[in-house]
Amino acid sequence: MRLARPVYESLPYLYMAIGGLAIFLFYIDPAGPRAVAAFVIGVVVETAALTLLLRRQDYRELSREYSGETIDLPSTLHG
Repeated sequence: MRLARPVYESLPYLYMAIGGLAIFLFYIDPAGPRAVAAFVIGVVVETAALTLLLRRQDYRELSREYSGETIDLPSTLHG
């Protein structure tokens, strides 16, 4: 499945919003197992969003640095 570029680029921000909402729900009512579950979900989703953002940033930097051309080395085996 392929996503349109704007949708693909906005996913980490959507994850951040979901994680922030889950952590906010924990902040409103910190007692009970649902609150703990909301906090854990919030932390996991925030970590996933940050990981996606950093990996995409690294990919963009690498793609700017390397043009994708291959290096043709001279072969000394065929003498």
